[in-house]
Amino acid sequence: MPSIYLAGPEVFHPEAMALGRAKQALCRALGFEGLYPLDGEIPAGDLPPPELALAIYRANVGLIRQADLVIANLTPFRGPGADAGTVFEVGFALGLGKRVLGYRNVADSYLDRVRTWNIVPLTRDSAGHATDRDGLMVEDFGLGDNLMIDGSLIEGGIPVIEHAAEPGAALTDLTAFAHCLKRVQALLSSE
Repeated sequence: MPSIYLAGPEVFHPEAMALGRAKQALCRALGFEGLYPLDGEIPAGDLPPPELALAIYRANVGLIRQADLVIANLTPFRGPGADAGTVFEVGFALGLGKRVLGYRNVADSYLDRVRTWNIVPLTRDSAGHATDRDGLMVEDFGLGDNLMIDGSLIEGGIPVIEHAAEPGAALTDLTAFAHCLKRVQALLSSE
């Protein structure tokens, strides 16, 4: 049974375990094993925070190494872009030569989200590039996130699936995740 590492910021949601189990159930229904980050083996006992952080890192990296591929929730988290930990996991998996699929539960562009998060209106520099409140250029390629994130998946032949989830459901809507699973099914059946 092919295994899929389920990367994403859902692990911070108050219903993190229920979300993980729901994703795993969708995986099982299509013949896959879902490897959820919170299922990683962490040493028993009370560890000081830095040691616990390293134990979680090691467990998640171990699950990624074990997985046949990764599906990453790239929905913006705590800002206009994807969760930094999830982005690391995407890069790590790609570095291992694994296939990575991604989804985002928003349909607006990165530029539009930066515009919203910027507090003050974006301006334009002398070359016409959008700039943020600190005068730094904001990417404007019409992509859903930083070009290195979306570009790596586009280059791999599997562009990010975008779905406009209802307000408040960005981390709980599994519509785009289910579409990723169907893509995995199609990819594996064509091999």
